[in-house]
Amino acid sequence: MRASPKEQRLEALEEEFKSLLIPSLKECANGRWGLFKQNRYPEADRALQWAEADRLRGLADEIQAIRAEFGEPNAMCERFLRCCAERGENLPGEPKRAKKFLKSLGIDW
Repeated sequence: MRASPKEQRLEALEEEFKSLLIPSLKECANGRWGLFKQNRYPEADRALQWAEADRLRGLADEIQAIRAEFGEPNAMCERFLRCCAERGENLPGEPKRAKKFLKSLGIDW
C-alpha cells in the first residue's frame, strides 16, 4: 500500500529533523548556545543566531501538527519542543541540557 502525500511529507520532515537534531545537539553540547532559545532577549537573539536551530524548531512544529492529526506523537520531536519551551533562572545551561538529551538518546558526544 502506498503512503498518502501527507504521510510522505511527514516522513521527509522527520528524516530532515533527525538529520539536523543530532549534529545540532552535539554542537550545543560542545558550548554553542541558541539551540533551545533559552535566552529570550533581543540582544541574545542577535548574538545567538543559528539557522539550523531555527529550522529544527520549524520542522518540529510542522511534525507536531501533522502527527496530531494521526494521533501519534514523535517522542524525539516532542522532547525537543519541551526543551525549547523551558524557561527559568535555575534551568541548567543549554550545553548541559543538550548533553542530557544526547545521553537519553544513547549517543556519545
